[in-house]
Amino acid sequence: MKILRLLLCAPFFVIGLNTTAQTTAMDFNVADCNGNQQHLFTDLDAGQAVIIEFFMTSCGSCVVAGDALEAMKTDLLAEFPGMVKSYSFGYNNSYSCVTVNNWVTTNGYSSIPSDSGAAQVAYYGGFGMPTIVIVAGSSHSILGNPYIGFSISDTTQMAGDIRTFFNTAGIESPSKTVDLSLYPNPANTDFRLDFTLLQESDVMIQLVDMTGRVIQTLPTEKIAPGYVTRTINTSTITTGNYLLRLSVNGTVEHHNLTITH
Repeated sequence: MKILRLLLCAPFFVIGLNTTAQTTAMDFNVADCNGNQQHLFTDLDAGQAVIIEFFMTSCGSCVVAGDALEAMKTDLLAEFPGMVKSYSFGYNNSYSCVTVNNWVTTNGYSSIPSDSGAAQVAYYGGFGMPTIVIVAGSSHSILGNPYIGFSISDTTQMAGDIRTFFNTAGIESPSKTVDLSLYPNPANTDFRLDFTLLQESDVMIQLVDMTGRVIQTLPTEKIAPGYVTRTINTSTITTGNYLLRLSVNGTVEHHNLTITH
């Protein structure tokens, strides 16, 4: 079982604890804070993956998580158009829709704002904020385990679980490249990216930190099919773990990259 991380907001709030690990989603059929009816199991029965974040307004790590989830969803929708949906629920039943809407819009999220999340938080065992749940498919399954608190590596696991779910369900994100390599990795002052294009493509290369923030972008190029190599300077980038984001005709791939100096 996943060790629950206690990257919690201060002060510490106990908001419910379920000691039984859940494997299936808790359904909801509610009017969201925009007045639209939302039924979770209808979304899942249509084959979608759904990201649910339960937040409190005083929680800084809820915003960090929300930013990372927004970037993750954007990338997944580029690969699986129309197949990923996200919700932001107030963690208890005292938050009004005005409060929830303000939190979502102020932070620039595209998630569906919803109030009254207390019953779900208790069901999923949340005792720290944010609590994040990824659910998918007609079996209404929880992918992985509920995430209590947030670590920057979580979205990598979440995105991998969602991609695995779609690929297992036969919804493939076709790769437009073969034989991709990053060298050296870890990189110091620069690294070389090599790959082969299967067709003429519009190619964009970005470096992204683990919160989803774009650090560096190379100009988009139209490149003929065949072998491609690019050397990317990293001398001014802070030491740490990053993702190389490669977009080929709108299909996005991510590859881990470590930078050391």
